[in-house]
Amino acid sequence: MNFDIAIIGGGNAGLSLARNLFRDKTKKKIIVIEPELPDNKVANWCTWMHRDNLPIYKKSIKGSWEDWTVSDKTQTINHSSASYKYVCIDASIYLSQIENELHNSNIQILRDSVVEISEKNKRKEIICKNNMISSIHVYDSRPPEIKTDLLRQHFYGIEFEFMEKHQINSVILMDFDVTQSSGLHFIYALPLSERKLFVESTVISKEFNQKQWYEDQIELWMENKNLDYLKKLSYEEGVIAQDKINYKNEGIHFIGARGGAVRLSSGYTFHNIQSQAAKLADNIRNDGYDVPVVMSKFVSFMDRIFNKVLINEPQIAVDLFLNTTQSLSADEFAKFMLNKANFNIWSKVINQMPKKPFIRQVFKSITRG
Repeated sequence: MNFDIAIIGGGNAGLSLARNLFRDKTKKKIIVIEPELPDNKVANWCTWMHRDNLPIYKKSIKGSWEDWTVSDKTQTINHSSASYKYVCIDASIYLSQIENELHNSNIQILRDSVVEISEKNKRKEIICKNNMISSIHVYDSRPPEIKTDLLRQHFYGIEFEFMEKHQINSVILMDFDVTQSSGLHFIYALPLSERKLFVESTVISKEFNQKQWYEDQIELWMENKNLDYLKKLSYEEGVIAQDKINYKNEGIHFIGARGGAVRLSSGYTFHNIQSQAAKLADNIRNDGYDVPVVMSKFVSFMDRIFNKVLINEPQIAVDLFLNTTQSLSADEFAKFMLNKANFNIWSKVINQMPKKPFIRQVFKSITRG
């Protein structure tokens, strides 16, 4: 089967790119190679979103909130925004909608797994388990392989149902009032409804914990909050690299998390993937096939410095997050997380950095190139 463009992976990056190309009324012959049905992809994709953009994702929004908190044992910082909402996208619904939109179009979806990619006569030969695909351009959106020596954000979450109304009314972005024995650890919680709550144990470190460890932390947090649930509805787990991952190009384009769309200091990707997919579709419409850079060199540099401070100065990590959050208004915080921070916002963030560790890591990064 011969195509102009092959997209490997039918997740957020792959299908968002395919939809943008379809809406551009492209004449190119395109295939998306994805082994799983959207219904099997149970995940919560969260981001901040300006209220004007909410209608675009309305059908797949699982929850949206104007209030969020960051806390530890001694203080709680509350943010409330009239302009930006913290939004949770239901991944399976979002992906199903795109596949339905692409049905009967010039974009084919193939249920298969890629085994190997080679080059022949200036075309890429994609060997799948059951098919052979030939394409001029290939965009690989599969999750990256993460080396064990990289800083990683690893998490495990459970969606609970309650008999009675729970008392969590705003998003808990980070609750650091939990053990810090296994790395920088916090609880993240989304009040999906009055009787449903998603709770996640997240650790930023180079080492993994056993799944039972995360479940125990969630149960302990629930107990301390006097949250008596009826049953567990679903589970979600994942790993996000919070360091740059380099790949051998070999004529293949990388998109999504593989293509630099992860915000290294936070792990947030949804907004960056949407931006990357839209800009790449514009490039392709104008016969340009390079993947656009969605993270500026300055943001990437600052994120790496931030992460190095976390690794080398773990005793100040919690205060660093709390102080940064407190220094910003809700709108400023949302803009910062969406890579839309101006000079004033960055000045506030940098001012909260502990001076000696920050300068030390900047110097090391510069001298090492």
